[in-house]
Amino acid sequence: MALSRRNFIRTAAGASLAWGGLRIFAGEPALGEPGTGQEAGQGSSPASEFIYGTQFYRPPNPPRAERRRMLKDVAQKYGFNIIRIYPMWDYYNRAPGQFDFSEIDEVMKYADEFGLKVLMGIVFETAPYWLEQANPEARFVDAKGQQQRLEGSGAQMTGGWPGLCLDWEPIRDAAEEFVRQLCQVVKQHPSLYAYDCWNEPHIEPAWQRNIWATPQEKLYCYCPKTIEKFQTWLEKKYGTIEKLNEAWTRGFPNFKAIDPPRSLGTYADWVDWRRYIVDRSTKYMHFRAGAVRAVDTGHIMESHGAHHPPVEAGVESGTNGWRLAEVVDVWGLSLFPRRWNMPGISERWRQQQAADVAAKFEITRSNAAGKDFWSTELQGGHSNRGLTRGPKMRPQDIRTWNWLAVACGARGIIYWCYLAESTGSEASGFGLVEPDGSTTDRAEEAAVVKRLIQSQWEILKEYRVKPEVAILTDQDNAILTYAMSGNETASTESFRGYYKALWHMDLWADFIEPASLDKANYKVIIAPWHLVGKKETCESLRRFAEAGGTLILETSFGLFDERFYLNPVIPPFGLADAFGYREQESLMMNSETPPQPLPASDKIYYEPEMEFTQPSKMSVKANTYLTPITLSSATAIATCQGQTVAAMKKVGKGTVFYIGTNLGASITNGSQSGAELLRGIITPVVQPVVTSGNLRPRLIAGAKQSVLTVFNDSAEDQTDVIVLNSRYRRATNVQNGKEVPVGEKGIRVTVPYQDVAVFLLEQ
Repeated sequence: MALSRRNFIRTAAGASLAWGGLRIFAGEPALGEPGTGQEAGQGSSPASEFIYGTQFYRPPNPPRAERRRMLKDVAQKYGFNIIRIYPMWDYYNRAPGQFDFSEIDEVMKYADEFGLKVLMGIVFETAPYWLEQANPEARFVDAKGQQQRLEGSGAQMTGGWPGLCLDWEPIRDAAEEFVRQLCQVVKQHPSLYAYDCWNEPHIEPAWQRNIWATPQEKLYCYCPKTIEKFQTWLEKKYGTIEKLNEAWTRGFPNFKAIDPPRSLGTYADWVDWRRYIVDRSTKYMHFRAGAVRAVDTGHIMESHGAHHPPVEAGVESGTNGWRLAEVVDVWGLSLFPRRWNMPGISERWRQQQAADVAAKFEITRSNAAGKDFWSTELQGGHSNRGLTRGPKMRPQDIRTWNWLAVACGARGIIYWCYLAESTGSEASGFGLVEPDGSTTDRAEEAAVVKRLIQSQWEILKEYRVKPEVAILTDQDNAILTYAMSGNETASTESFRGYYKALWHMDLWADFIEPASLDKANYKVIIAPWHLVGKKETCESLRRFAEAGGTLILETSFGLFDERFYLNPVIPPFGLADAFGYREQESLMMNSETPPQPLPASDKIYYEPEMEFTQPSKMSVKANTYLTPITLSSATAIATCQGQTVAAMKKVGKGTVFYIGTNLGASITNGSQSGAELLRGIITPVVQPVVTSGNLRPRLIAGAKQSVLTVFNDSAEDQTDVIVLNSRYRRATNVQNGKEVPVGEKGIRVTVPYQDVAVFLLEQ
């Protein structure tokens, strides 16, 4: 007989975890040098169980008198097996050479007592005020030349935000000493499991707490030391000032005369500046990990991103997920899908759809490159920012995002956070339990889901997602888009749209970089919003098509060369001949209401319809650009007002499709026909292993048993047939223990709105 949810959490129990085969990296490379990163490893040995828990302690929360009682609940009432500690540097190091980790020591003793594991943070984003007083020159500086003084923030309520620039040696020395002192204390505890060596890597002040910040006040760091290191980086890259002047079209007398760009206008300098910042962030991930490993080589190194390029902007954040993940043993993500969507504070909020969330999981898995990945921060309660409060987290949200993480291959889930924040602009928000520690329906659901996930561990631990579709991303394209427009919207909307279409086809996707192309084993590659036509990328894509792959390109593929000069022939490097088309001048689309009267010749600028004849007849609305093409050997598949705007061609054993608009952005902005166009191109080549009409199934395949997760991402309850492989003869709903009949085509299921159903399939 099935347990009730309340009885279930009373009987759930925590268990200790083990991890072996830790891979140790070399120390941090020299700062200020262009780097390539390390090759991705094969991943760590699997954990003995699914990692499942919650962020627990960040001063001043929870109250000291309540910590033991609450940790007992975490372990025994909810059955979690890990907690996370977020130690504020300024809180424990209030004077030079003085450290007080007694509170951390106390919390870890309770974790030892209750058999919990601890993920210990390394937080430099709350620098001590004494360090600022001694080194005011080390404050972060924005593109306007303004210093960022230390202050408090909603996520750093003890102050010290946004930290100090690590390009200054005294700051690095002090940070290293903080890590050394912290690790010497925490490594003595049997509960220590892993280090979160960088919480949500980014240039911290770029995520401004100032709701009135201008774009230039979100660009960092322009302090003298960072500029000096950028100049050194450029000298190592170009060798001579003459070569840099040629690349940038400048007349600098020497490298010391160079200042990073602060306003838009030219491209090569912007791309180099943000490339340097990305490289700098990677070096500081090495620095953090190296500081820990100098003291403790026996525990896992983990880090997790909060922004997820290419479906989200990343240029201001200044990181690359692949490079960061190469440094650590486990890579993860932060996920707050049910919150206010605001650049500062807005009256609008957007409930993220399952496709948006799945894309972030798949990006994280792709970044991890074979290593384990976690959902290191999963929203536990409503979001909060001052007076602005997001909607409640519901039990169905807990179920849905847990099982979607599992279906995407995650090996761990950690909530942010256990107890609602007590002060600052996040106060009252994010708590899995009530402010007094009493339970909630979402906490009870988390306990149930944890046990259900663990009950399927023998299947899950061997499971690996194996997509046959890849989405190509090159960060230079996003940087160039930013340099052209001050944002990355054209790029991010393109990637989001293509992924959304794949989600509704019930297909997985890898996100890959150009360096992976020649090692790729995919049937379909999509290259969204690819403005820079690099020779190696172009040649690799041609080889992919010739070998039998299906390649999908869109407007302006290869518009610029690697110097960010306009290419005379688009696509470049012989692709115009190989792929049988050549771009004409693109037309900019206008989404505003057209003026009246409107000349007939100008109607084409107002989101015209592209009329497709293949793969089937349909109309697709243009977005961003509409690009007419001249055909040499390709076949026209779409026209617009008498001009050819899309084509296809057999290339070797494969096929190339060119769509003369930002098709991904069109889908993001509601074009269902754009999604159907992709379906017509892709599904003859790649078929999903399970599929449905109104529901989104994903199969976690095992040798003899499999787990089927079925997501309803609509606003209404849905009933549909899940088409299965005929080898399954029995299906049991793991959430209620009821068996479901297996018909010739599959199983018929009903899933409530924005919810998930989970089934154990047996041969």
